[in-house]
Amino acid sequence: MTKCIIIVSSLFCSHAYATNIFQLNSKSTNTDLTAMQPNHPQWNVNSIYVAGDVVTHNNSLFIAAFWVKGIEPIENQPHWDGWFWLQNTVIEKWQANKVYQGGSLVKHGTDYFLARYWNENNEPAPHSSWQKIKDLFYLTPELPPEHPDDYKTLDGVDQNDNGIRDDYERYVYEKFDSPQLITFSLGAASTLQLVIDIEQGRIPNLDAEIGKQVILDFINISMCTRQLQGKHSYFRNPKLMYFNTIDRAYANRKSQNKVGDLIPWDDDFHYAADKDCNALEGAIK
Repeated sequence: MTKCIIIVSSLFCSHAYATNIFQLNSKSTNTDLTAMQPNHPQWNVNSIYVAGDVVTHNNSLFIAAFWVKGIEPIENQPHWDGWFWLQNTVIEKWQANKVYQGGSLVKHGTDYFLARYWNENNEPAPHSSWQKIKDLFYLTPELPPEHPDDYKTLDGVDQNDNGIRDDYERYVYEKFDSPQLITFSLGAASTLQLVIDIEQGRIPNLDAEIGKQVILDFINISMCTRQLQGKHSYFRNPKLMYFNTIDRAYANRKSQNKVGDLIPWDDDFHYAADKDCNALEGAIK
């Protein structure tokens, strides 16, 4: 019978086994988006605001739709009072061939944009019909630029030396709107890289006992991933994003088989995996 082991990891679920056993790059750290939240100013009745300015008022975020002064932001749907009330932290991505009214808010790449006026098929960019809004929910880091060797090797390129492959890091920030999903996906990178390292024979002390600990971690993280998908249907399993070339997908399969060969299938062992995803409650709500 062919053995198939789901290999994923996460910031929210324990991957101490992986980091302790394999002694990954010490610079490889999880990204804590809670420490990167912008400090938006409180609304001030005497201040002048222009389109794109973000303020907080009564525990809500508001974006100035146009020049406005002395008008208190209130939680209403129209923005005729000069304020756009931000009702949640998930903003739809810009779509071609869709009509946007003035005041529409979209995400494009890693940035957020406010429609200055009616437009269609006008890709969001500064100094156009779209007003760029920076740092709406968290501070997007300076992402590494595309590199010619991003997809040429299994390891890819890590220009900022943070232990996360650049093409994966860029994709995560551009793909997902929710800070929780971004943190989850970035936290998976170190364990997903273990798959490449195992396939490349870089783990000389790999044995059945180590393999069991790794598999338990993988199963646990897989369960957490499925819970997130229940709330965020568009969320992709991190392993699908990480093994994004034919060579990487093949390395993933070979690594699965390599670890699987170390451990005979044992229903009791696999069902005993820690499937506690309580730490995800804040992201699922």
